[in-house]
Amino acid sequence: MKNSTRLFLLLPLLLLQLSAFATTYTITVGDNFYSPEKLDIKLGDEVIWKWQSGNHPTASDNAAWVTFQMNSSSQTKSITFNTLGTFAYHCTAHAFFDNGSWKGMIGSISVKPVTTAAEARLVMPTLSVYPNPSKGMVLVSLGQKAGESYKLRLSNIIGREVRMVALKPETDAEGVPVNLSDLPAGVYFYSLLVNDKVVTTKRLILQN
Repeated sequence: MKNSTRLFLLLPLLLLQLSAFATTYTITVGDNFYSPEKLDIKLGDEVIWKWQSGNHPTASDNAAWVTFQMNSSSQTKSITFNTLGTFAYHCTAHAFFDNGSWKGMIGSISVKPVTTAAEARLVMPTLSVYPNPSKGMVLVSLGQKAGESYKLRLSNIIGREVRMVALKPETDAEGVPVNLSDLPAGVYFYSLLVNDKVVTTKRLILQN
């Protein structure tokens, strides 16, 4: 099968996957403004311009779309963005070109790649405590992103904090020892805090 034929067959599937994650954004068009003026979206997202007041012919700076009217007779315009990049635009009636760029009533849309759930999990820090169950001495391993502050918080079965351990950058997959032998046997919950915000919580059992 030729590559062009494969691409033709795969394209509808790719567009279908994009639509499943698509989000719709609204830009309000009023008296000499687009709100928000700058908008970040993902590939496959839809943008709707919604008229509020005035007469604002809206043109793409690089001819990405045909100029459309925004007035009392044409109150909405929808465009789905299936190409990465930054799309700047302006109102032809209320913007002017100066020193190589448009000024006045202007806007821009930045289209970024879709981040799947699997990709999001890859960049999330992970925390493991083992052995589990344990008799008191455990190894703490951390898969982390650079430049963050990490802490291990241990809570008892009623949610009261019993231990807080700062995790240093060198706390890698090999693990660092933490002594919990002074705590009574029972069920505990350990949480990973990133910049003082809980990102994951798991159960730990301490035995005599």
